[in-house]
Amino acid sequence: MAHMSVLGCEFIAVRRSPIRSMRPLPSSPAEDASAQILPRPVVVLIAGVLSGLSWGGAPSEFGAFSSINYPVAISRWSDLPSDLLGRILQLLELPEALSLSAVCKSWSSAAAAAGVPRSCTPWLMSWSRYPVEDPQGRLCHTEFRSLLDACKAYDVSFSRASSLAWCGASHGWLVAVDELSNLLLCNPFTFATIPLAPITDLDCVEAVHDSEGSVVGYLFGKNKNQNVIGAKSIGTWFYQKAVLSCAPSKGGDYTTMLIHFDLNQISFAMAEGRWRLASTLPQESKDRYADCVYHRGRFYALTMHGILEMWDLDDGSCEPTKSVFFPSGDGKYRNVFLRFLVSTPWGDLLQIRFLRLSHGTKRIKVQVRLVDIKKNRLVKLRSSAVFQKHAVFVGQNHSACLPTKNFPELKPNCVYFTRYWLVNRENWGFGSEGVGGVGIYNLQSDVLEEAFPSYEHEYSDYLLPSEVWITPNL
Repeated sequence: MAHMSVLGCEFIAVRRSPIRSMRPLPSSPAEDASAQILPRPVVVLIAGVLSGLSWGGAPSEFGAFSSINYPVAISRWSDLPSDLLGRILQLLELPEALSLSAVCKSWSSAAAAAGVPRSCTPWLMSWSRYPVEDPQGRLCHTEFRSLLDACKAYDVSFSRASSLAWCGASHGWLVAVDELSNLLLCNPFTFATIPLAPITDLDCVEAVHDSEGSVVGYLFGKNKNQNVIGAKSIGTWFYQKAVLSCAPSKGGDYTTMLIHFDLNQISFAMAEGRWRLASTLPQESKDRYADCVYHRGRFYALTMHGILEMWDLDDGSCEPTKSVFFPSGDGKYRNVFLRFLVSTPWGDLLQIRFLRLSHGTKRIKVQVRLVDIKKNRLVKLRSSAVFQKHAVFVGQNHSACLPTKNFPELKPNCVYFTRYWLVNRENWGFGSEGVGGVGIYNLQSDVLEEAFPSYEHEYSDYLLPSEVWITPNL
């Protein structure tokens, strides 16, 4: 059982099993809810309430509604009385409440009256490495935070079986690790889940089975070291970042790009396809991947040394084809500890790099460069002006560049970032000595501030990141 506080109301809900529903929610509330497909947990809840009313009594789970006396004949979802919707909203966790508020205008109004935040700006999702203390120990505790109210946190629980860890967020979908260390896509706002190809598609991993045929662990490495790694253990560190070419709900024709192993391998998997290892950086090079992104029909990967790889999966061949730019890097490796790739709404591909400073009072400097593929060069941009009307979100998520005119709560020309896994650890560890966590870097003033001042979380060079930006696709 989980609790959520919305404007003083305590939301209490038992997490229901997610279902596979591939129809996306509308981009804006519709006039009539009768034609909309609702998430199954919401439908079950409403049906239970209405059934209780039609019987003249309410099931025990909905005992709070037994005193309500409404006509039973309701022809459309939108005809539900607003105070009844308000009671229902009090039984929902945040993602369910957001889904309900997107169904139609009347439901959106009821949700707003109940204090449900209505925003499509990125949410910060953070999680604990340990399960919630429920009777079965099968829930994973997460917290959602909105930039609309930086001091408020919403508790949300996921099934531990489908959320052992997370390694990305792309187009409104989380990339989760299940109990067998396989990846799956999870939409926390529609409750849809899509399993990706198993980890054993990769040649470096071989499953170990018990006498009944169940997977109990894996042999791992080039030579399949005989030390068996637990089925859950490998998934907590093997995957570093995953991004999607598009949202799966747009018809299923999507591709997943994955950085994995020791930050030195890239693999691809098309929808319902197998993992294909595409690239491995030599161990002796000491170079590792820093970020990946999907931009204008192609995938791109950037290394810590500044080498850029462009991957084309649409040339008709069976294997991805790679083009390399800046093969010698950019010469900034010793100073740069974070690199990100950003696809902008105006069609440019940008590189954002975080440099540490060894002098003065400021600890870091953020620079922005235009990646000119045609001329094979990096173009220096005036950081104070490049995002004057936009805000950028980077980290474990698929980078996002959002117009502030559509999201007035965001600060223009700022980089919102989370603690990151793909970091140059020769210069900086996960903790980043005071730079880790969730921050906002103002490119115009070169000022770094905390995004959520009241957010208390343990940071260490030895603990893996546990936050990601997730943008609702409501």
